[in-house]
Amino acid sequence: MNILRAFGEQIGIFTSPDRSREKQLTLVGSGPASAAPPLTAPDVEPIEIEIPHCCFYCSWCESPILLPHDSLGFAFGGPQIRKIEARSIGTICASCGHVGTYSLFRGCQGHSTRHKFVPSLLTGRTVLLDWLPCEEETCVFKLPFFVTFDEDLTEQNLKEWAPKWLWNDLTCSVGHTVQPPRWLFEMRPHRAGLDLARAGVQRPR
Repeated sequence: MNILRAFGEQIGIFTSPDRSREKQLTLVGSGPASAAPPLTAPDVEPIEIEIPHCCFYCSWCESPILLPHDSLGFAFGGPQIRKIEARSIGTICASCGHVGTYSLFRGCQGHSTRHKFVPSLLTGRTVLLDWLPCEEETCVFKLPFFVTFDEDLTEQNLKEWAPKWLWNDLTCSVGHTVQPPRWLFEMRPHRAGLDLARAGVQRPR
């Protein structure tokens, strides 16, 4: 019996509970566990990407007017990528308030050798606001008119600002005079602009 007890003590069978606990192995340190420092995500700076813009120069003050080409429906791109068929576009110069006709196609109204494609960061939201007819009843070339909404010009205050713009000399792509749109003088709000960067192929209304 003494031999069995001696053997049992060596392998931990007949040892007392206290002695047994002392000999137990543990995977955790005997001291209090120290709290691990919380993991913090590294500071990540947003990546700003330049995209192709049409750079037009205002016919009156010569300030550059930058419009993202995809928001223009790739109007001045190849036939395979165009979302609208237009030889010229109309827009507003934010510097002087003049509305003008611009084009990157040679021989079309509003073309200038200074106008070009440039890479630039995206600012604001450029939308197709309307298709404007000219005074010539037989003309089929409506002018797509674009504006860029930002902190100053919004969909809410558009009807407040647009009547103050200078609409002189606005023409369609073949040179016929385009009058200010009728919705400028209507009481109801103008319909929302169309974001061509997210839209499909469009046809003049």
